[in-house]
Amino acid sequence: MRIFALKEYARVDGSTGSLVEREHAPDLEICERSVELHAGANQYVSFQVVVDTSGAPVTSFALELRDLRGESGGTLSASEADVFVEWFHRTNGMLVPDLLVPLSAAFPFRVPLDERYMPDQRAGALWIDWFVPEGLPPGDYRGTFAVRANDEERELELHLRVYAVTVPRRSRMTADLNAYADSISPEFPELRDNPDRYEDGSFFEMEAKVVRMAREHRAVYHNLGYRHSGKVTPSFAPELEGEGKRIRVKSWELFDRHFGPYLDGSAFEGSRRGAYPIEYLYLPFNLEWPARFEKWGKKGYRTETRRILAEFVRHFEEKGWTATTFEIFLNHKKQYRFYPFTIDEIWYAHDEEPMKAYYDLIEGVYDATPVEFVYRMDSSNYYGTHSRNRFADMCKLWVVGEGMYSWFPESAPSMKAKGNTIWIYGGDVIGSLERDLLTLFTWPMQAFMTGIHGFTVWNAFGHAGLDYLAKPNAGEIILYPGARLGMHEPLPSIRLKALRNFMQLADVMAGTRGTDIEFGGPNVHAGVKRIVNRHYGYEDGFEWWRATPDFVDTPPRYWDFSHGGAVHRACSPKFGEGRSPRTIERVGKDVLAYLEAQGWVEENR
Repeated sequence: MRIFALKEYARVDGSTGSLVEREHAPDLEICERSVELHAGANQYVSFQVVVDTSGAPVTSFALELRDLRGESGGTLSASEADVFVEWFHRTNGMLVPDLLVPLSAAFPFRVPLDERYMPDQRAGALWIDWFVPEGLPPGDYRGTFAVRANDEERELELHLRVYAVTVPRRSRMTADLNAYADSISPEFPELRDNPDRYEDGSFFEMEAKVVRMAREHRAVYHNLGYRHSGKVTPSFAPELEGEGKRIRVKSWELFDRHFGPYLDGSAFEGSRRGAYPIEYLYLPFNLEWPARFEKWGKKGYRTETRRILAEFVRHFEEKGWTATTFEIFLNHKKQYRFYPFTIDEIWYAHDEEPMKAYYDLIEGVYDATPVEFVYRMDSSNYYGTHSRNRFADMCKLWVVGEGMYSWFPESAPSMKAKGNTIWIYGGDVIGSLERDLLTLFTWPMQAFMTGIHGFTVWNAFGHAGLDYLAKPNAGEIILYPGARLGMHEPLPSIRLKALRNFMQLADVMAGTRGTDIEFGGPNVHAGVKRIVNRHYGYEDGFEWWRATPDFVDTPPRYWDFSHGGAVHRACSPKFGEGRSPRTIERVGKDVLAYLEAQGWVEENR
């Protein structure tokens, strides 16, 4: 039997005991005797304990984490650590860990973990989060931890270097976990089978757990409350009555009960991130609500839309909900056959007209309020054109396909000068289970290096009836429901934990923007960028952009979108391709050491 530790950037294949990241294995550290970690204050560090049984079952197990003692007298308590059992999913001939279940008497560590799903499991693993609180003196902290599996016992050393750098409580970058309608209830039978789940609050209770979990992992759970048909999920919009000039909100009660705790911050009380309001919230406005689409183009459609939007402005002002950005987003596509045009991800120039027409309907309604409303645009094919025309003035929140965004390096400063927020997205933000975690790390690095505000993970929760214990929809899903394990709660994934760790670093890095102007002395922001470029092998950093292809001056309907075609080639290569997952550790360590050497201090609000 072999017992060892792994850093956060590598995972063990449960069927062979070898690393999932096989092609990079020679560069990845397997910790046989000691583990060395690096962190700032207000930051989680993570590592894994692996037990490779060589086929023998593990029926008895114990883990003892001990306090770490600092060279200057400080102590990092073992009570700050959380331990999770890694669940393995069968993927491309491997057992790849992702779903994390809190270690407990009800869910102990064992190998095989489950005879039905992984009877051939020979290696099991634990994921350990250790929180470094604010106020802990910087310096070196040392200690040991002990592992016993059956009759085998091992003691490993743990060395933690704490830098004089503090991770901000509030994110400087957005990790947007997008979701649609009610993707939570179908995953929990007690919700799915309860027609009163919105009125009795049981849905709100579960959703709040998901939203809090996202916040704790430095992300925003971001749920669009209507379907492609325009039908709004109950409680995601206030109840209306009347029509035309007499249309009004009949009751805000259910809407306020649903969203009030997010918008006043009380939903996050007791969290390490702080009880501040949620950063972004979709509004229910779409082509079918509050005005029916059958009235489109008529005076009554404009009247009803503006009147209800004005009621939202007044209600939010009265509630004091001024810390959240509220989005008006038209997620309509012709291929779903509900509407005659595609507004989300515009493909044809004639589909620009309804996007403009809707803006003309709402223009001016929220200009004079302290509540932040934005008209949102999701764009890829036409981004180069839209970022230079009227759309850049109409739309203040942009979610842009990463590949096509990277063709236009001049767009970021011009869009930001107009007060616009830009997030990028792509089909492989979190990637398949077997893809190494450098893919996920590169998204916040790309946002930082190109000077924008964040990135989006699509469909972050719903599994659409898949047996996620066997193989999840891992190209998108980053949070799991615990229902199949008998747990009435959401569960994190390794990728969610890794994302949080990467966002901790990205939030510190993003806080250096403008340092050359505001603080004088060395340009700390430029120094951090040089570190990232060095570890990615980019000499001047321009590799974070791609060459603008000649065909962008022709309508997108003429572009070659086939696999290996012109668009595919122009969106390649993937950033970080060929680099070792250990790049994650190297960037983090060097950035923290550099900021400490510069005396970098950011107020932690």
